[in-house]
Amino acid sequence: MVRYIFWPEHVYFKDSKDINEDLCAISIALESGDQMVLNVVPESLFRKQGSNNSILPPYHFIARMNNGQWSLNDDEACIICFVAPKLSSMQFLSLESILLTLPERQESISSSESIELLFDYERYEVDEARFKQSIDQVNFYYNYLLDFEKKFPYLCASTQEISILTKLMEWCKQCFVYKMIYKLLLFLVISACFIANQVSTLLNQSFSPFLRISVTARQIDLRCQQICYFPVQFLRINKNRALSKLLPRVKDTEIRETQFPCRFYPDYIRFYNTLWLMVNDISFGLIISAICHENKQKLVAVLNTTIRYCLYDFIKKITIQLADNPLGIKLNAELTHFLSDLFLWIINFAYFNIIRPLTEEKTLLKLITLNCHIMSLTGATFGLSLSVDFLSLCSFHIFLFYHIINKLYSWQLNAMINFYYLFRGKKKNKLRGRIDFNYFELDQLLMGTLLFIIMVYLTPTILAFYISYTCLRLCLIYSEISLESIITLINHFPLFALLLRVKDPKRLPGGVSFDIKHDFNGTYLLLENNPLKIGMLFKSFNIVLKQIMNNYCSIHTILNIIKGKPIIMDRNKLYYALYSSLPEKSVKISKIYEQLHDTIPV
Repeated sequence: MVRYIFWPEHVYFKDSKDINEDLCAISIALESGDQMVLNVVPESLFRKQGSNNSILPPYHFIARMNNGQWSLNDDEACIICFVAPKLSSMQFLSLESILLTLPERQESISSSESIELLFDYERYEVDEARFKQSIDQVNFYYNYLLDFEKKFPYLCASTQEISILTKLMEWCKQCFVYKMIYKLLLFLVISACFIANQVSTLLNQSFSPFLRISVTARQIDLRCQQICYFPVQFLRINKNRALSKLLPRVKDTEIRETQFPCRFYPDYIRFYNTLWLMVNDISFGLIISAICHENKQKLVAVLNTTIRYCLYDFIKKITIQLADNPLGIKLNAELTHFLSDLFLWIINFAYFNIIRPLTEEKTLLKLITLNCHIMSLTGATFGLSLSVDFLSLCSFHIFLFYHIINKLYSWQLNAMINFYYLFRGKKKNKLRGRIDFNYFELDQLLMGTLLFIIMVYLTPTILAFYISYTCLRLCLIYSEISLESIITLINHFPLFALLLRVKDPKRLPGGVSFDIKHDFNGTYLLLENNPLKIGMLFKSFNIVLKQIMNNYCSIHTILNIIKGKPIIMDRNKLYYALYSSLPEKSVKISKIYEQLHDTIPV
């Protein structure tokens, strides 16, 4: 097996001409990983202090620079150069793509393709587990360097200085006023989490239908879960920062908490992404509410005319036309008049009891004013959610039409299929899920024939109503999905991660790659970070988009309509993928309080 030496670029290309003497490279070699060069020191200083006595494992003298070229003690070793990541700036390397979801919701992750090639190549054969440990060792390069400087100050001049701001912050933490403010904030946070947890628990009860039928209830539940999860994210972020300062412990001969950079770092992204989206939500709410408030008179007139035409006049016109043999198709007069009278009665009932009271100019003006105030305080998502619920309430009669005619169509279709089996001497066996042969008497066949003929003649009538109200139902679903897609973008858009990807791709690792380089020292491998692909940031949106396409815009949808299966919009199931940044089970408030209480300065 080839032995590897991980070498920082700024150390590997350090020029000895500025010092006018040779340099010595010192590395650290832990049992769990390969050797990694920490720093170079002048040879005279190194020899003067007595390297054989002062430099002990896990530190080793590994190479010497002669005439500007490095000569290794091990000629068969392979050098891998890397740009040292800065954990303080949230930079790190990872063999797998970082996922912006919680660990319990993560799917299977495959290694980077370039890593797999490195594992399979004979010349650079490497143990995967050992290489992962070496990558973690590279991530803690500056921690190892700092520990080395503390142990051997005569070899490395430490550049660490305590700033005045840091001293001032440490002094403030010891003040009595700071402690009281901290305790007051802790009380407010725990109170907010308790209230949010109770509201979310109530909405998620099995007997509660609010999350299935109301977008506003789902938006409230989302905000409550985010509020309850904020303290957990805060604790994880601060715990990880504390761990990064404590690591490494070279006496233990191995890295502890090796998953620190990539395991908990998504909490940092999710925390600030959620805060940023909330601020943007309120900003959008202020803008939209200001525009609506200035143009509320025009908006009232437009909504009054549009809602009454689309949800009353247009539907009433279609229902009356269906009773008058549309497109020259001869329909059953008695059935068409029965269905049209039934639907016209429902339309009039919905109009006089729901649509007209809600669409009067005074009522609309009050609703728009109230919605503007709500958006300015809670954000645009709540205003849009209320608009979707208002649309669902005003179009409830379309929901009734569709389900009534869907039941009639499915019953008739199933009856005709069963009569068809009867003619062939067969019947359905529901217990075994198959078609069995059966002997029928003549009177049974005659009765089945008469009923089948009746069903055939009634099919055009039922089909005309079914197609019309199914199209209306689909148009309504598409309108609600369009508004909910805007709400989804505002709530779950990976804005912070996208800005990190543009500003500093090293903070969003998507694997590593190797490039062969040649210079005066020979051939070496350059370890580079592959930034996370843009498509991975929108993975949740792709899942939701596929679900929408499969449920409402696919051949499968058309087949379900033909088979008479109802089109149901289950919002929890449809948008479940967008809750991947929240835990399935909320953390108990008592545990959150205990952990937050431990952070109070003494």
